[in-house]
Amino acid sequence: MKIVRLIGLLTLLVELASGQGINPDPSYTVRQEMTRHWVVKFAPFSLFDPSNTIQFGIERMLGQRQAVQLEFGYGWQGMNLWRNSQGSRYTDTEIWRGRAEWRYYWQGGPIGSYMAIEGLYKRINAFENGTIGIGCTNGPCQYYQLYSSPISKYVWAGHLKFGRQFRLSANNRLLGDFYGGLGIRGNTIERITQPDGFYYYQSRGLFDLFSNSTYAVISVSYGMKIGYSF
Repeated sequence: MKIVRLIGLLTLLVELASGQGINPDPSYTVRQEMTRHWVVKFAPFSLFDPSNTIQFGIERMLGQRQAVQLEFGYGWQGMNLWRNSQGSRYTDTEIWRGRAEWRYYWQGGPIGSYMAIEGLYKRINAFENGTIGIGCTNGPCQYYQLYSSPISKYVWAGHLKFGRQFRLSANNRLLGDFYGGLGIRGNTIERITQPDGFYYYQSRGLFDLFSNSTYAVISVSYGMKIGYSF
């Protein structure tokens, strides 16, 4: 009888071990996700912005709940979808954009809902084109000349954002990142040279990349990114 009981006990232990192999610990997937500390991202919506750029980013987890993210983008006039509306006044346009972000994941990342504080910096360089009226002080202008001079715009902004990073593939490596938030934005414009005279600019077009405000304004930040975690 003791031998029969021993065989039964061994059989039970084998079945339990086999069952654990078939049904792994449900927390295994969570632990596997937490070992992925990096996410490389691409921002497709940045291609359709009036000041559009090709923009990539990288996110680094700092523990289970906190992360930092850095982004960098560059664009030039030849790739701008709105260049026909800008080309009459601005030429040789190039755009530099950078973002720095701190994130807090409510239940641990990089998959899940989060809150983020973001800082944005953007610089736009171009040549501003127009016509100058010379000798117009005491009546009709004596003559006119074409005008082209470098111009730069510096933009800074800060945002509080909320978003969610979610799975796009079965192995949890391909991720989508959707977010939105509010903040403040300001800018300054710098003209390196500006000759004397009366200026007659051509049309600004549908969007004016060099619109200016003398004080900070409300800013909206939203978008989606595609990422790969490792």
